Amino acid sequence: MVSVVDISSMINLRLDAMIAIGVSNGNVTEIYVATPQKDEYGSYKKSRIFGPFDIDDEGINQIVDHILEVDRQKSTPLYYNEKSSERTILVGLDTSYHSIIDGKCMGERSLDELEELAITAGATVLEKILQIRSGRDSGFYVGRGKIEEIGLICQALHADTLIFDDELSGAQISNIENVVGVKVIDRTSLILDIFAQRARSKEGKLQVELAQLKYRISRLTGLGKQLSRLGGGIGTRGPGEKKLETDRRHIRRRIRFLQLELEQIEKRRNSLRKSRNNNDVPVIALVGYTNAGKSTLMNKLCDSNVFSEDKLFATLDPTTRKLEINDGKEVLLVDTVGFIRKLPHELIEAFKSTLEEAVYADILIHVVDATSKEAEEHVQVVNSILESLGASKKPVLTALNKIDALSDFSRLTISNPGTNIFEISAVSGMGIDQLLEGILNILPDNEVKVNLFVPYTQGWVIPYLHQNGKIIEESHEESGTKVTGYINKSKVQEIKKYFFQDN
Repeated sequence: MVSVVDISSMINLRLDAMIAIGVSNGNVTEIYVATPQKDEYGSYKKSRIFGPFDIDDEGINQIVDHILEVDRQKSTPLYYNEKSSERTILVGLDTSYHSIIDGKCMGERSLDELEELAITAGATVLEKILQIRSGRDSGFYVGRGKIEEIGLICQALHADTLIFDDELSGAQISNIENVVGVKVIDRTSLILDIFAQRARSKEGKLQVELAQLKYRISRLTGLGKQLSRLGGGIGTRGPGEKKLETDRRHIRRRIRFLQLELEQIEKRRNSLRKSRNNNDVPVIALVGYTNAGKSTLMNKLCDSNVFSEDKLFATLDPTTRKLEINDGKEVLLVDTVGFIRKLPHELIEAFKSTLEEAVYADILIHVVDATSKEAEEHVQVVNSILESLGASKKPVLTALNKIDALSDFSRLTISNPGTNIFEISAVSGMGIDQLLEGILNILPDNEVKVNLFVPYTQGWVIPYLHQNGKIIEESHEESGTKVTGYINKSKVQEIKKYFFQDN
């Protein structure tokens, strides 16, 4: 019988036919013939199988006519460069088979997340393979035998890319590619590729390029073939298309240049932070697992139109908006890049200045997707990354988002010790008022409400109040202006003589 791998080889090698002959005790027992067949798009991606035939069966002669007809058709330009998404197979490893949630172990859930990442990058996922073993294989990640089996699956499914759920060394990538014969990338490379697609600001593009170069410079030996491969695709976007085939010296020069550029940008960012501190404007940072709804929440709170999408890492560049909480009191709300398990070290280093928005914020709002069965695990991942950044001691409010999509029956108990928890919906607005009240209760008490009567001869007072606070109410009388507003405590002394009690 003609096997699936035989048929795949016939199609990939563009053969006119594949014949399988069964032999027993030196005698031919059966004959099968496979020929390519057009699919609905006009490409030879299918096959037609004839048989079984006996050795004396005259029906075999009719197949010759069919083969000649296929050969005639294939002599015309039938193979076009098809522009479609990469056909990928995902490979994961579980060394413990513990932490079962919703019937799935850690490895299965991580592989599901890898599938979401692959789809976000524009790939078509054909198969997910999870290998359970006591530890990683130093040469082939899941073992040579399993890699050989995966190679046959790649042939059968016409896959052109293998994506592994952990970071691979250059040697592992080279070893695996030599066996399977298709492109091999790992989780880190996939995330970097998504970031390369999503970066919009100059800083974001520089950070992504720096992370990619740092990742690839240690893998130049193993990635030799991949870096010189034509056509690009997942794992090769961004700076990889420019000149990564050059030597380490050139790459190190480029890394140094990017670091200097980012240092200049970081200086400007620090200047902005200082100006915020000088004006004593409280800063609140939205943090959380990717796709938890941070950007949607910012749009709801600030009535803004920050880009948001139901995809992982929809928002990459940090965004800042003004938020009015109560009685004219204003804060700055910062939307940060989402976190994810196995977040590449290169990304944390390259995006340090961006991630430090959480470090310098006065308050953190930890947004959690309450509909996810892995919500508790996501909370732990985010808390772990915040701790590594030095931001774990900040006042935190936990916002359980998408609560309107849950019934009481399906609602999980989600805890985040040491924080106030609010159930909200960033889409419908449910629970937003309670969240704003929670923000107001833990904001640094650095402003005071004042009632002033300012004579018209003291024209500097009103601009001073605008500069250091906010005017809520203003009325003009015969000899001066009555003003109600907020001002920073440190700026009160200058205008204290204009205080009055409003009866």
